[in-house]
Amino acid sequence: MASNTAGIVEAEVAAGPSLKRPLEEVKSEQHGTADLKSNTSGSMAPKPRSVKEWRVQCGERAVGIRNPIREIMDSIVGKENPSKQMISLAQGDPTAYKHLRPSDVMVGAVNAAFNAGGFHGYQPSQGLPACRMALAEFFSVAGRKQLTPNDVFMTLGCSEALAHCVAALAAKGANMLLPRPAFSLYEVLCAYNGVECRYYELLPDQGWEVDLDSLAAVADDNTCAVLINNPSNPCGAVYSRAHLAKVMATCADLKLPVIADEVYSGMTFGEPYVSCAAVASNVPVLSVCALSKKWLAPGWRLGWITVHDAECALASAGVSDTLLKLCQVSLGPTAPLQAAMPAILNDTRPEWYREKLQALQRQAKVCVERARRTPGLSIASEPQGAMYVMVRITPDALLGIGNDDVTFARELLREESVAVLPGQCFMLPGYFRVVFAPPVDVLDQAWDRIEAFCQRRAAPDVAGKSV
Repeated sequence: MASNTAGIVEAEVAAGPSLKRPLEEVKSEQHGTADLKSNTSGSMAPKPRSVKEWRVQCGERAVGIRNPIREIMDSIVGKENPSKQMISLAQGDPTAYKHLRPSDVMVGAVNAAFNAGGFHGYQPSQGLPACRMALAEFFSVAGRKQLTPNDVFMTLGCSEALAHCVAALAAKGANMLLPRPAFSLYEVLCAYNGVECRYYELLPDQGWEVDLDSLAAVADDNTCAVLINNPSNPCGAVYSRAHLAKVMATCADLKLPVIADEVYSGMTFGEPYVSCAAVASNVPVLSVCALSKKWLAPGWRLGWITVHDAECALASAGVSDTLLKLCQVSLGPTAPLQAAMPAILNDTRPEWYREKLQALQRQAKVCVERARRTPGLSIASEPQGAMYVMVRITPDALLGIGNDDVTFARELLREESVAVLPGQCFMLPGYFRVVFAPPVDVLDQAWDRIEAFCQRRAAPDVAGKSV
């Protein structure tokens, strides 16, 4: 028996560090059959099944999943005006139009990886070593210890990266601090893992900066982490280094690790982007990112977590070991895509990034200008990055709307076949989110319809005025 155990351990060592399992796990595998025989032959044998009818049950946690965006949008979709072509400013997919697509370098790197023929088999659960090395080099920051491949965990897109981070920190009775407004997936993941959601406020008229007082006020001894989204969905905010340093200093004072949703890393055209890990070396950070946004490939489902520890807080808690166990469930993203990652990071030309950001900046400007000249609408803070802008509905300026964002979105779709997401999807009533990924000509068509819709409904003292 000992030789069999040694053989399994040796095989997993050869397969790579991320496939290693505790020796006791291997031993239990060896003894499983014997234990089963002992159980089935003893007096504690299970009672024979007596059920005579189908009695299928769903898991309580899965049944309890609720997605606020889907719940709200399912009450709206399918009600567009059949006489007008649908224009969606709701879906956060940058590839819906041809001007925002992955670079030729990216596509070529993936094709080369497939054609090489060496990536058809299983890879280490944590991810392909060369891929993790490239990401460790790319996302290391000054002032912190250089990342190594052991600090990088490959995931099926950014959503799974977020899911792993929340699950890894979801101690019994824990709560997590989330921004408000925020992407609804955060709430979904916390609820699924039994983590209480608590909210700190973002300030709409101050560039959607974090209200630091509200952040400190909602933390207690059961708080497990602070989630920070920068650049922001749904606000398009990009935090200055100075403001982000204040946020991270608050986290340091509270002794709370940070989950940094940085999937829009580098997607800025106003305020320069700086990562959470780069502004504070004394706060543990789990940063999540993916190819979906900056590299315009959401369908490739290639994401990652980079672990920036501080004072060994994450290591001593076993966070990296826990992340590895979670990666061992899904076994990571597609191997040829991982194999293409070094070329994607190293060979994508700077002018490609620049061209895409300039397009987003032009499109954001159109949305801001058109919203500000539309009766009943205003912009609290101009977007500085990502692909989104939150538009405020002036209370009682639009007849039949008030400041009800769900009614606004439903009636706009019904009359003009333009889809937007109500602010209630992000816990921000009285606003709606616009995706400015479509090209300028499409955005102009959409805003022509939005403006006509608002003009028809404008209260007498608002009609014809810019708000």
